[in-house]
Amino acid sequence: MNEEIIIFKNDKIGDLLHAYNAIKEIINKNLNKKIIIFLSHYNSEMKFLFKSSNVNFRIITEKINVQDKIKLFFLFLKNNIKEVYIFKPSNFLFYLPLIFYLKKIKFFGVCVDNDNYKRPALFLRNFLNKLVINDRGSRRIRKSIHDLYMDLLVDNKYLKHRFNIIENERNLDFKKNSYILIHYNKFKFSKLNFGLNELELLISTIEKFGKKIVLTNDLNDKKTNDLLSIKYNNIQKNFVDYYPNIKAEDLFKLIGNASLVISFHGTITSMAAIQNIRVIDLFNCDIHTKEDFYRYKNAYHEFVPKLDNYEFIIPKKEFNITLHRIENLLANGRKINY
Repeated sequence: MNEEIIIFKNDKIGDLLHAYNAIKEIINKNLNKKIIIFLSHYNSEMKFLFKSSNVNFRIITEKINVQDKIKLFFLFLKNNIKEVYIFKPSNFLFYLPLIFYLKKIKFFGVCVDNDNYKRPALFLRNFLNKLVINDRGSRRIRKSIHDLYMDLLVDNKYLKHRFNIIENERNLDFKKNSYILIHYNKFKFSKLNFGLNELELLISTIEKFGKKIVLTNDLNDKKTNDLLSIKYNNIQKNFVDYYPNIKAEDLFKLIGNASLVISFHGTITSMAAIQNIRVIDLFNCDIHTKEDFYRYKNAYHEFVPKLDNYEFIIPKKEFNITLHRIENLLANGRKINY
């Protein structure tokens, strides 16, 4: 019976992208073994990133339901599993090392500490062959989640892990670096009382820098998609190309051909970062208390890549201030300028 390796990353797209390097490292070092990657319904569109002759994909719920738990139990019971990587810190998954202790499976897991909880409980951590701790309760500068994933795979905790290693296929109609990509997220824009008027002001400002603009929007925002399709279907607006309802793989390639991506923090900025595309990350914070400050500070250290071409700003509700900051980065930024 062939040896198998299991990887759990059944969460959101952005979370999966932070684990890209670690998963690829596991695949490339185990080409003679069968690898099963468990994805969620949310991130399964991104499986094209991990296609390999030795890789199979399974879809399970993000919050693992009873039916999926039963399927997992029989999978572990019947198969010759040698290693398991828990990149999604679900409580149920951390019981698997205890349940199948006699099978001598090696388990590697990312654990979470916070002020109010520990996941998993301390006694379950004793059954892991190796663990790293994502300390969300810490007020110190700490490792990014990307580096924690990589730490599970190597013994040298001081090894520097490279983030951006994807060389994207350049098979779109655009020339490389010929456009700036702006992603409009209605929910995140509206949290700051921004809307389509502010989007148009942003587009007009960027137009001054002489680059073509590619505009994308969230798939589930049909109303805005329809409005933008009408607005930018005008031949006089040919400096903007709008891509409504673009699928994940095509969006990934579109981002990979851009000279710069401007977006609120999340999936889009992560897609750009792992392709070594320059980014202006609009990192929205809603700070009212000291606890809020440390929560966002922690999120910054956990999720924002430490790259030489990655800028981030905290947008202000006064849109003119936010616009000025973006314009200043484009003109005079240390990492990004035109």
